[in-house]
Amino acid sequence: MFKMQFFNLLVSLVLAVAVVAKGHKGGNNSTTKAVTDKSLCKEMNQLNKLVKLASNETKLADKTDNNATKIASIQAKASEASTMLATMQSNTTLMATCAVISAARQTEDDCKDMKELTKLVTLSTNETALTEKTKGNATKAEKVKAKAVKAQTKLDALMANGTLMATCAEIKSAKEASRAENTAASASSSGSAVAATSSTSTPSAALALTANAGLISTVLVVAAGMMML
Repeated sequence: MFKMQFFNLLVSLVLAVAVVAKGHKGGNNSTTKAVTDKSLCKEMNQLNKLVKLASNETKLADKTDNNATKIASIQAKASEASTMLATMQSNTTLMATCAVISAARQTEDDCKDMKELTKLVTLSTNETALTEKTKGNATKAEKVKAKAVKAQTKLDALMANGTLMATCAEIKSAKEASRAENTAASASSSGSAVAATSSTSTPSAALALTANAGLISTVLVVAAGMMML
């Protein structure tokens, strides 16, 4: 039952990503922005931040330089935002989809963190590279090594997650495949000047869909990884 619900949400998410491709610029240089689950989730986050800001007197005063007029304006907007937020949160399907999107975003962030942490740890163990990076400054070199110790601890924790490791590998492969497809599509487009002249919107649409193919693949991979948890 859970897998069927998850699949339905995944389909919704993939379709939302696909719709973004349709918003690519056409011959009139105008962009059509479709309302998608992703954009609704983003809006919910913004509304939530506004409501939280309005309820935190310290942050609100700091944000407005304690200007009473500005504070009142933000609180009024937050009141409306709270109503909108409650309505959106009552949509259980949307909430579940946003959770999937959030998890996918967190997974990609973790993959990026692992890449950066690995670079730092590798640098700290390479005396030649470290000396070049710090220009022979022993104090800076020690700071890098100290940061690398903490980085190693975090890296070990992330790498202990087998699902995350597999997902990061798939995301990397998907991005590489997407870049290869974009390069091929670009070469094909430039080699078909006559066709491009007769239909200027077709090549650009093809490139847009190709660029989004990698993103859709990434979402699918992340979702698959989540189902293994």
